[in-house]
Amino acid sequence: MTIRRNAAASACAALALLVGAQAAHAKPAIADPLARADASFSPFALNRATDPKKIGRLVNEKDCSETAIDCEWQDRAGVRHIIFGEVTAIKIINATEVGNRDIAALNIGTARARPDVMARVRAFLPEIAIDCLEPGQAGEGEGISSCGGSFKPDGWIKLLFGPDNQLTFVRIDAFQGN
Repeated sequence: MTIRRNAAASACAALALLVGAQAAHAKPAIADPLARADASFSPFALNRATDPKKIGRLVNEKDCSETAIDCEWQDRAGVRHIIFGEVTAIKIINATEVGNRDIAALNIGTARARPDVMARVRAFLPEIAIDCLEPGQAGEGEGISSCGGSFKPDGWIKLLFGPDNQLTFVRIDAFQGN
């Protein structure tokens, strides 16, 4: 006895196998919002000992002192890392340097206008309250607005927007260093 399959049944079976295989290989979502935000910036984890030379190049050698908190190490994606003691304490992205390229941090992607950026960030981190301060309230300079939120028990994010309401700066801090 010969069994014939019709084309639609074969296509459905192939699609089910494909979807199942993709789901098996998909990265699991990171439950902790600070860890998720941190990983979105770079693989060099906050609060972990890091050899700065493995990150990439030192971008401000003339301003870099022995305390290292003034030293910024930039990776290939344009993320600047600041080491406090031996651990990564701060990650910064200058959006104007990145231009129109994708920003993986906080799932910003190619969004640059404040409403679009904030919608993407809030969807990426629904667990944390993110508040915005308008120019004149933010204390960041003429025409600069800021948005930010804190993680429990420590750490925070900050985004700055220029007078044109376009993203200029994204930052994540692990802790307050004294």
